[in-house]
Amino acid sequence: MTKEEYFKLINHPEIPRRDDLIIQLLYSCALRVSELCTIRVKDIDISNATITIWESKRSSEPALVPVPAPVLKLLNQWIKDNQLTKTRYLFSSRTSRRLSRTQIHRLIKEATEQAGIDKELSSHSFRRSRATHLLDAGLPIEQVSKLLRHKYITSTMHYLRISIKGLQKSINEIDLKNNLR
Repeated sequence: MTKEEYFKLINHPEIPRRDDLIIQLLYSCALRVSELCTIRVKDIDISNATITIWESKRSSEPALVPVPAPVLKLLNQWIKDNQLTKTRYLFSSRTSRRLSRTQIHRLIKEATEQAGIDKELSSHSFRRSRATHLLDAGLPIEQVSKLLRHKYITSTMHYLRISIKGLQKSINEIDLKNNLR
């Protein structure tokens, strides 16, 4: 997913607020869908701008995930507007149970169609795209790996598609820095 497609998606007026927040969290925090489903209000630390992930695919240890300020603001407003108590799931179904992976996959499909994006996006597309966009912007792979909560950096290197654009940018910066141009 390109940055333009992501912005088209989150700025589309017909996408419900809850779905928009889910999409922004999946992307900005590089969350796995299973992690998103299990977030409770008590896991969110507004003052430190983090979410604690308790049930992670790769670790039994809790992980702190940074939340960008604009998303944190939306998150805080969502909690207040919905009067969510600390023990509640951040996103629940009509029956007050946590949203399932299937429900999240369905809302992504619907939002993508509403925004007119002619691509099939999965929850994992947001995670992969976030990592790629951060690498393109010059964030070191070690930090991207930490955001993704990979145990080994080789995991990050294995599935990330480092774009030619990012590669060209880095080479040009090194060449300029070393007076090779």
